[in-house]
Amino acid sequence: MSSLKNNKLKAIEVDCRFFDALSDAIIIFDENYSLLYVSSGAEKIFEKPKNEIILKNCKEIFGENFSENISPETIISAKITQKKKIKIKINYLSKFDEFTIAIISKVSSLSDEDLFMGMVGASYKMKEIFELIKIVAPTNSPVMITGETGTGKEMVAEAIHNLSKVSGPLIKVNCSALPESLLEAELFGYVKGAFTGAEKTKPGKFELAHNGTLFLDEIGDLPLALQPKILRAVERGEIEKLGDTKVTKVNCRIICATNRNIEEEVVKGNFRSDLYFRLSVFRIHIPPLRERKEDIIHLADYILERLNKKYGIGMKYLTKQAIEELLDWHFPGNIRELENLLERAYVMSKGNAIDESIIKKHKEALTSYPEQRNNHIETLSYQDIEREKIWNTLLKTGSISSTAKELNISRVTLWRKMKKYGIAWRKNSNL
Repeated sequence: MSSLKNNKLKAIEVDCRFFDALSDAIIIFDENYSLLYVSSGAEKIFEKPKNEIILKNCKEIFGENFSENISPETIISAKITQKKKIKIKINYLSKFDEFTIAIISKVSSLSDEDLFMGMVGASYKMKEIFELIKIVAPTNSPVMITGETGTGKEMVAEAIHNLSKVSGPLIKVNCSALPESLLEAELFGYVKGAFTGAEKTKPGKFELAHNGTLFLDEIGDLPLALQPKILRAVERGEIEKLGDTKVTKVNCRIICATNRNIEEEVVKGNFRSDLYFRLSVFRIHIPPLRERKEDIIHLADYILERLNKKYGIGMKYLTKQAIEELLDWHFPGNIRELENLLERAYVMSKGNAIDESIIKKHKEALTSYPEQRNNHIETLSYQDIEREKIWNTLLKTGSISSTAKELNISRVTLWRKMKKYGIAWRKNSNL
């Protein structure tokens, strides 16, 4: 150790003795990010005595992205051991010519109760859902999951299946993704020669889910003509393949999901009441993200950690202003929108701090375009409505693939419609 470094340490120790009398966690580092002082409060956070921490480089503890761009109210990750990391908030920062003083605090991380089967939920509403999943999973009861697009209905279905006692697979079907004729063949299968092109017998999803779980997504869009066949399969465990005259026995649990008001569809005559009562024995409703804003920051931290593993370009954090912008947004696309927005911000941010700029542009894009046209809604043609729907979905999901999936059309069809309506789109464009 150089004499200059020794002298600096001694000076810091003399000047900062009173810090140890404070409860605050305080660290001091020089222009090269070497730790010169660690208070008693900081020792407790790092879970190590100060003599094991002093002279270590901040980059060794906080990661290579630790730099002069660190600002108050930001949250960074700190490595305590090879396997343990914690989150630390910079509460105060004061920079001098040769050193910087920072007051830090430990940020409460997700507890085991807040993370359940890959789902994040610190709110009371999500804790209730976790308990409902635990209750219904061991049974064989049909489950209906309701909630807006992007709230995580499929993840709830996966959790129920994974916690169940069934030995078979989880088979998923999107009831709105296929026309009626193809959906029937997909669900019930067909025998050789049932129709042109049926060169061999093919099992349907009900058969593939035997002794397992069949997840019927967007059940509210199920064609009325197919509903009696679904009812028979649910009530009697019987199906008939297309072109077949004999009954095939099936045994699978049914979990369905919809973003529609299914009771309203029953009243309108679009959904059979007997099928509704059979499928909705156990209900789970997932609230939109705007009704559980206390989950947003926990979700954001969880998503950013996954992005770090995915891209491997260093841990990034949200600034105070970015967090405020997130909390001030109603998220019409729910968790899916939050994931897309954070991934875009993660990739586009140059440093390790994700500021509010990308989030603001995202919010402006989603609010300005529809407002400019709402006053003329009565005069919109079908083409205008379809163009607006495509544009709004692109803004919400942020990608061609996700937009095609949400609109239940192929990417080729989406590209064709975008070209027709003059919609120019580049990934991360203007957002």
